[in-house]
Amino acid sequence: MSKKNKTRICIIGMPGSGKSTIGSLLSEKLKYRFIDLDNEIEINTGLKIKEIFKDMGEDSFRKIETDTLNKLIHKDRIVISTGGGTIIKNEEILKKSYNILLNCKLNELVKRASRNKNRPLLSSNVESKMKDLFIERKELYNKIADLKIEASTNITETIADILSSLENDY
Repeated sequence: MSKKNKTRICIIGMPGSGKSTIGSLLSEKLKYRFIDLDNEIEINTGLKIKEIFKDMGEDSFRKIETDTLNKLIHKDRIVISTGGGTIIKNEEILKKSYNILLNCKLNELVKRASRNKNRPLLSSNVESKMKDLFIERKELYNKIADLKIEASTNITETIADILSSLENDY
């Protein structure tokens, strides 16, 4: 286990792993501020993530994402729910936070992601694209993670597992 400062927590994982839901509930339990990185980007730009991808491209989105994360990562007592691809360009920034990886079975990720039509990288052929993203990102997620949690179970158990791990890690 890592001895990193846990007043800055980033929730990382694949699209559909539950980052926003778990991050929000975890922040309530810890009495930390919660920020959903994608929501923050939409507020700051006045554009939906899907529009940024469509009109400006993924590279521009990743730059906006990096700038936004960089502004937030220095705050204390914060839980940040990152986007599924945040890890791609932000490994150095994420070294400044305690990173909790939400692991989820591929079939569960596909089921969850299929319900959300606002995912630009998963707008069609969800199963095939999810599998490609999973293969592409798995090693990087594991490298960046300070804590790995199984998130296919129920949310209450997942939060309890995270809180228990955080307490035992001090």
